[in-house]
Amino acid sequence: MATLKRQWEWARDEPWARRRDLYIRAAPVFRKYGFRGATLKALARACGLSTPALYRYFPSKKAFALFPLRSLYPELHGPPPDVTVGEPITHLAEWIEGAVAEMPYYLLALRLAREVGLRDTEQRKTDVNLSEHIAIVSGLAQRAGPHLDERAARELASTMISVALGPALTGVEPEPEGLRRQLRALLRGYGLVLPRTGRLRS
Repeated sequence: MATLKRQWEWARDEPWARRRDLYIRAAPVFRKYGFRGATLKALARACGLSTPALYRYFPSKKAFALFPLRSLYPELHGPPPDVTVGEPITHLAEWIEGAVAEMPYYLLALRLAREVGLRDTEQRKTDVNLSEHIAIVSGLAQRAGPHLDERAARELASTMISVALGPALTGVEPEPEGLRRQLRALLRGYGLVLPRTGRLRS
């Protein structure tokens, strides 16, 4: 019974936030057994839910396993942040913190995607999403640093994303502080200095 109580310990009440909580709880099972070896019963147990209750949040085991790949199941996520308002340098700092926090789960989802296989349409969605993401980060970089031309801003954005996704190619789990330092140093190299407030550290 103590395990079942965990289902009410949500970080937030929105369904998409609950899905993230569930993924974090289930991640050790996926890491240990992979997609095929992780049973729905074991995943549900890790989440403190029954198997039918798990389907309230995810339509399939595949959708659960690949949840961090937002472009494949956008309906399971909340709306993206509006980066057209506010300070672009703050958005870049938040992007780094988001990358540090989410990268272990994103890399796990990529590993599971290789195991389960993506259809051509799904692969195209991820490719388009990557291009759009580079464009968004590039736009923020240009707004934050007017001295950057379009080419330099896009180069910066592409490099940031490559650094963040590097462990997916090497298979080495990222070290959070190391990834944060790399990304912040990269921005400094392009003349963009991030704020030092809260958890946004150099």
